Amino acid sequence: MKLTTEAQKVDGTKICKTEEVLVCSACGYDLDEEELKLSVCSDCGESLRLRHSVSVWATSVPKASTRTLGQTNPDEE
Repeated sequence: MKLTTEAQKVDGTKICKTEEVLVCSACGYDLDEEELKLSVCSDCGESLRLRHSVSVWATSVPKASTRTLGQTNPDEE
């Protein structure tokens, strides 16, 4: 089963796009919502154990800087 949440902005905070995938750990069968309630995989017949993976997409990239952490800018002194 694949659950996708699209990127959005909530109260000024950016929420990244995510995708969750649930499959049978024995055979990789993509289960639907009804099959998740069963105790055995409807494809391979094995005891149902789920493999859960989550993907997250970056919604923005911060501006790059040539300074490193802790380094001061001579113009700011």
